[in-house]
Amino acid sequence: MALLDRTARWQQFQRFISARARAQFTYLLSERSFRGALKTDHKLRILDLHVEPDETKTGKGRQTKTLSGGEKSFSTICLLLSLWEAMGSPIRCLDEFDVFMDNVNRDVSLKMIITAARRSVGRQYVFITPQSMNNVDVGGDVKIIKLNDPERGQTALPFSAQ
Repeated sequence: MALLDRTARWQQFQRFISARARAQFTYLLSERSFRGALKTDHKLRILDLHVEPDETKTGKGRQTKTLSGGEKSFSTICLLLSLWEAMGSPIRCLDEFDVFMDNVNRDVSLKMIITAARRSVGRQYVFITPQSMNNVDVGGDVKIIKLNDPERGQTALPFSAQ
């Protein structure tokens, strides 16, 4: 009996998380006038994305493999933010999330990420990017740490022997 109860609560939890992620995904896509759907099937272990950019009006959406690089990157950021918000992860990290984005999608994505971070009280975000952060208006609550560019041709680390 306890196992059946736990299984039922697990399935309810899956439905709740999926519903929150779907709603958030749709909302975030609308930030750029995109439309889309996040479809899940837990029994078949399927997560399916359909995204319709603003310039298309077919109503059905497209598979992510048919999107441009910038559209795909933006949709991926929307998915990631949706899942983070639905799951309530306390630490959220991304490495080189913007390397394939054009400037327009990068700016929109960065604004979305920073806005999501400000709304997520008690969450910590860490982003690593090789791109310049000079033109990003972040405010006083965001700390940017810039590392020096690597030295090309360096064969050994400059540590002294002790």
